[in-house]
Amino acid sequence: MSFGFDFVEELSARSAAGIEFVERTGPVAGPYRQLTRADDADAVAGFVRLWAAADSSPVDRMIHVRLLADPVDTQLLFLFGRSETAMPHFHAQVVQFGPDACVYNADYLPRMDPVDHPDYFTQVFRPLSKPYWRAVNDTANVCALAPANPAIAALLSPWSISAGRPTDRAELERVTPQIHAFLDHYLRLARELDYPLADPSGQRARDRRHLDSFFSDRLDPRAWKGVYGLLGESAGKELKQILKTGLR
Repeated sequence: MSFGFDFVEELSARSAAGIEFVERTGPVAGPYRQLTRADDADAVAGFVRLWAAADSSPVDRMIHVRLLADPVDTQLLFLFGRSETAMPHFHAQVVQFGPDACVYNADYLPRMDPVDHPDYFTQVFRPLSKPYWRAVNDTANVCALAPANPAIAALLSPWSISAGRPTDRAELERVTPQIHAFLDHYLRLARELDYPLADPSGQRARDRRHLDSFFSDRLDPRAWKGVYGLLGESAGKELKQILKTGLR
């Protein structure tokens, strides 16, 4: 069994317990998209599960992507705030290769600028400082080191708990309570964040630019080359579009 899959499944279940979601299924009541290999349409390459949040929620959608390219098993989880709001996006990832080896990360994508909106960062990120320091101050953890790709880190936040180089299941288990704390704070923000915006249409435009940058081939060419090699370029770009496109 994949411990990375179990980890992300637990995060999605924890999210669904805190936010009202309705899952959007595929044509045969399975995942929203079944993914197959580009070189063999009968070979399973993973799935996309998609949940829509209630209209009253500041969260728009939750997405779990699984990519299977033996021996690598990749899990991506996103909770996207509504495009016109200040609700951050939550991201967690586990890439497992072998029975005990992985890399992982968990973070928020901030929706505002810290210079112009320091009070936003006080509300959204200050409560993450304690779990962040608990994770990165343990010198046994790879996440105590600098992120592997600063270009990606620039579009996330300085609170990222990220193991960009190989580590093991034991480390993921050590930092699980801190990642749960990140998610639990996100669920509280979904209930309590009150940050009115003077220009919702401008916020929607900023969000489009942010997600276009975050999911661009230029930002992480190695990862997207792997996705296109596994699924085919057309299916890989369709996956990217699902990730970037709001439901409301």
